[in-house]
Amino acid sequence: MDKKRRVLIVDDESIIRRAMADYLADCGYETATASDGAEGLAKAQSEKFDIVLVDLRMPRLDGLEVISTLKSAQPELPIVVISGTGVLNDAIEAMRQGAWDYLTKPVQDIEEIRVTVERVIERAQLLAERDRYQRELEDLNRSLEVEVARQTRDLRMQNRELAALNSVSYAISDPLDLDTMLGRATAAAVDAVQADGGIVRLLNPATDQLVVAAALGFSNSYLASAQAIPLGRGVIGRVAQDGRPYIGADFADDAWLSALRSEGFRSVVCVPLRAGDSAAEKHPIMGALGVMTRAERDFGAHDVDLLTTIGNQIGVAVARAQYAADLRMTNIQLEQANIELRQLDELREQFIQNVAHELRTPLALVRGYVEMLAQGGLGPEEQRVALEVTSRRVETLVELVEGITTLQDLGGRSMRLETVSPAELIKTACQMTMQRAVNAGIDLCCDCADDVCSIPGDFTRLSQALHQLLDNACKFSPEGTVVAVAAWLDSDAEAMCISVADQGIGIPAEEHERIFERFYQVDGGLTRRYGGTGLGLALVKEIIEAHRGRIAVESEVGRGSTFTMYLPLKR
Repeated sequence: MDKKRRVLIVDDESIIRRAMADYLADCGYETATASDGAEGLAKAQSEKFDIVLVDLRMPRLDGLEVISTLKSAQPELPIVVISGTGVLNDAIEAMRQGAWDYLTKPVQDIEEIRVTVERVIERAQLLAERDRYQRELEDLNRSLEVEVARQTRDLRMQNRELAALNSVSYAISDPLDLDTMLGRATAAAVDAVQADGGIVRLLNPATDQLVVAAALGFSNSYLASAQAIPLGRGVIGRVAQDGRPYIGADFADDAWLSALRSEGFRSVVCVPLRAGDSAAEKHPIMGALGVMTRAERDFGAHDVDLLTTIGNQIGVAVARAQYAADLRMTNIQLEQANIELRQLDELREQFIQNVAHELRTPLALVRGYVEMLAQGGLGPEEQRVALEVTSRRVETLVELVEGITTLQDLGGRSMRLETVSPAELIKTACQMTMQRAVNAGIDLCCDCADDVCSIPGDFTRLSQALHQLLDNACKFSPEGTVVAVAAWLDSDAEAMCISVADQGIGIPAEEHERIFERFYQVDGGLTRRYGGTGLGLALVKEIIEAHRGRIAVESEVGRGSTFTMYLPLKR
């Protein structure tokens, strides 16, 4: 054993006392002895023992009294009776007084003493562990009760706050007039912190003054006399200017707050109405929200944070309402402008053609000049990088001009109809894209029978559209993947289907409807990053629609894209 167990042997027979002490010492126990009950009781009370072995019949103080006294003071101390009386009543009384076990002298097998001692000590350990666990469990239960009570209080408070925030959200989302919306939002703010009154002042940008827009808990006379507050003046003006909340109960130095005393208010918290996240100072401040109590109250940081959130919601709603009003005015102005633009729609068509014509020649010259400079001049690597970037930009501009010209031509439906073989169309488009595919490490895979039926169309335009789809697929596919082209008749045998499938980055579902818009940039400008002009898919769509067909896309982020052209078999 790591630590010796201590055994107290109380017996008036010295031979038996010494024999048990020597035997238990040999078994690894630390022993102490007492020759009568009084001595044994004194040792047991002054020292620490793991078990007491006690005789019943002893001078001065018998064993039953020792047991009774010890059990009162040390109820967890194990006591074993070793007595030679052999009287059943003595054994029963000893157990009733608190003895844990009973052995009769003379002990026939001294090994029985060791077994009993070990068994009783083990039992005492188990009981002690049980008691310790029970105490810990009781402490845990008490802690849990306290924590549950705290969380219940917090939950009730959060529910109240959530209800207030929902009320504000409902108020600002309901298609009501601004005055009604602000009235409901003010009531929700007052309820959120269990206050007695609230007021919203909005900033008039034209005058830089804050005027009352909504109020709750004020008399009509106060509201009738409430004057506009200059931005930056007093507590409310500074909150609206600096965007920092204010908490206080001393109104003496503020002419606008001191009037609250006449309404019976004693404490106030004021927060800005910011049209966005309070942490972002870039959002404009639309005004200020004040919440008041008639009893003096220390508003805490939590109250301020909650009211700041509500203030931000109100600020967003006010900004949205103002934006809607501005938008209505803008729409009126745009309608007038559209009338004027329609008159200019024809000096514009001609202008686009002239610009395209005028840009091709100088761009071609610039590209030639850049290529000549690449053969000498500056440092080789620096010159190469600069010229490559310049060349790519020039090529993009050329593509842009050509795209605009093509769109202009398509607007007039200037197409040359002929019999188009899908197999030849795919072959031509693949040849046009082969260099791009090789550079990108992409494998082009074609699936189209030579005898598939022909379709009416402009071969040049259709090959341009298919090449654009293949070029896009190679741009947005990782190295080592496959771009597959296939052609087949649809189930009704009314249209030829030509698809381009890649294993690239894919397109978010929310962008599927917009990718065919002119100059629309997929995925935050990804098209521009890969050198696109933003006209490619728009050009494809208009070419196909010029053939009275349609194009569909199936795509998922990370799983590639499939574009399918549906071209009618008859014009």
